[in-house]
Amino acid sequence: MTVRSSLRGLRALAIAIAALLMPGVGLARTQPNPPGRALPGLFPSQVAPGDEAPRARVTPARPTATAVVVPVPLPAGAIQLDSTYYDLQDLGSMGPRIVTPADGSVHVTWEDDLCDIAAGGCPPNVNAVQPYPQRGMAYAYRSPAGVGTIFGKVQDPTVWGCCLTEHFGGFGTIAATPDGRAVVSQAVNEDGCDLRGNFYLRDAPGGTSWTEYLTPYPAGTLFPQVVSLPNGSFVVMGEVPRITPSCLHCGTDAIKISRLAAAGAPFTCATGPQCGPWVNVVNMSMLKGGYAGFPSLGSGSDGRVGIAVTDFGGNAWLIESSNGTYAAGTITIRNLTNYTDAQITSPDSTSSQFRPYVNCSIAYNDTTPNVVWSEVQARKISGTIYYFDYHSRIRHWSSKEGLSTVKQVQAGEADTYDIVDYGLAGPIASYINTISVDWPQVGFSATGLETYVVWNRFVDAEIDGTAHPADAPDLFTGVGFGDIMASVHRTGTGWSAPQNLTNTPITDERYPSIPVRGNVPGKIQLLFQASATNQAGVVQAEDRGVQPVNLVRRIAYLETPLAGSVLAVGDPPRAGLAGMLRIVPNPARGNVRFSLPAGVAGAIVNVYSVSGALVARVPLGAGGEAVWEGRDRQSRPLPSGVYLARVEGTGPASKLLFLR
Repeated sequence: MTVRSSLRGLRALAIAIAALLMPGVGLARTQPNPPGRALPGLFPSQVAPGDEAPRARVTPARPTATAVVVPVPLPAGAIQLDSTYYDLQDLGSMGPRIVTPADGSVHVTWEDDLCDIAAGGCPPNVNAVQPYPQRGMAYAYRSPAGVGTIFGKVQDPTVWGCCLTEHFGGFGTIAATPDGRAVVSQAVNEDGCDLRGNFYLRDAPGGTSWTEYLTPYPAGTLFPQVVSLPNGSFVVMGEVPRITPSCLHCGTDAIKISRLAAAGAPFTCATGPQCGPWVNVVNMSMLKGGYAGFPSLGSGSDGRVGIAVTDFGGNAWLIESSNGTYAAGTITIRNLTNYTDAQITSPDSTSSQFRPYVNCSIAYNDTTPNVVWSEVQARKISGTIYYFDYHSRIRHWSSKEGLSTVKQVQAGEADTYDIVDYGLAGPIASYINTISVDWPQVGFSATGLETYVVWNRFVDAEIDGTAHPADAPDLFTGVGFGDIMASVHRTGTGWSAPQNLTNTPITDERYPSIPVRGNVPGKIQLLFQASATNQAGVVQAEDRGVQPVNLVRRIAYLETPLAGSVLAVGDPPRAGLAGMLRIVPNPARGNVRFSLPAGVAGAIVNVYSVSGALVARVPLGAGGEAVWEGRDRQSRPLPSGVYLARVEGTGPASKLLFLR
């Protein structure tokens, strides 16, 4: 199987955990499972180990009729940017698909079939050699004034026809330059020099043209992610897919970077890529099994570049370069979890040991790296370690606060995601790449005071029993409808209760992406993919058994308040007052004067700590003014720091108050 042909069904992940590989289906992969990492039910004669009562193996009945298919709505408040017939199972590489520069603009990118500009038109001809000849990254922009424009395909015609004339690609991420120009990475073939990860730089902040910057030949370094550094350089990260006889992309065999020192140099056909050589940045021998999951790229305001990655069943890692070169002397490697196999002793579902799955995300809060990833339960049965999608969890690490659990599946939420082929009720979350809580991404508020994590989740109550993959119809008793959850954290507090951002029981939403730094106080800005019909698994083609490639998927954007954010609490009737609050002086060393426009009487200014605690209430006098001495509600002087001031009863807008 060639790398090029593997892009058709990209990442048909057979990374096996108990909920993903069942006996007798011909999907079991053996070579990527090193000794000591086995899976229950790899062969028909095996009995599923665990603490469940012995039972006969049950083959779920294949549905004899498909439920009535009807259109379904997007989540409340969401807008549709586009639709596509292409399966976006990799809506990243786990890098961002949305970026919000300091000017208040919003830039988004997504992979699209772009059949409207293809010779065959829409819907695509699935019998063609390449059904999606124009597949690539699309781009939309919202100006600081709130005017939105969908620009369509990201492309640079000046490189066409160099060797071949193919125009397909995709599987990229987005970043922004210090002057607000979008940067979009893409695994492309339109330069005609075979598939590799390149990137496009928008020629002007408000322009419509792009310049493509190519990485060197040879090909094979795919799924590119890109960051733009403060010194004007760019770093592209690419993966070398792990391809085995039984799996097209069962992880990553190598992680490399290619740098562009500065934009401006033109492309020279075939022999003159502008970016520097591909450099291996991860020693795969340090990873369990000698290969990685799917890495994520991020950068700090100080020019640092970090790559986060997990090794399935092993650990979560952060590999940083102080200047993005990954040259000797610039690299720091951190094991974020320090798990060992010796810690895994329990043979059943009471095990307290969890180990990383394959998906992770990294983002820098200014200079502080934050990493999130998903974990599955580990059990040791008769001397062999097994992994189960049972009470799986989302984990977070930062260099300032260490490890924490954002969300762990509780009893009754997704109990039937564990070994569905042995008589349990089903379903599994998805055919490939997905467990019951997965695809996490991390980002921050505009102030950096709050950390946001979003993830996909699947529950027992939201099942489409008619869904099954075409090549393994007896593997499933159903497929879950995905919803997208979010949780908020502030220094000194735990994670807020998960908030269901989409909350649509019969619309399947997946692949969330949020900006590294948001620009709407107290809200989250979310890009995601959603089904157009009440069929779970539409957004991931392998879940559906009938013409999955020609089912419509929608690309949607949602901007919604976060229940766990102290910036989002409030009552809208007096929202206009929030922006009129004056704080003088600010920063303050002593007394602070709060004031509102003349004629506003009886208002109260609440002062919050960054952890969300209400520390003071300051009533304004008849003239709309009051002096506050910087003391809490017990008249104790407050320590130096950052606080939030909000007019009581207003909307989400708050103002930062600095005490020195």
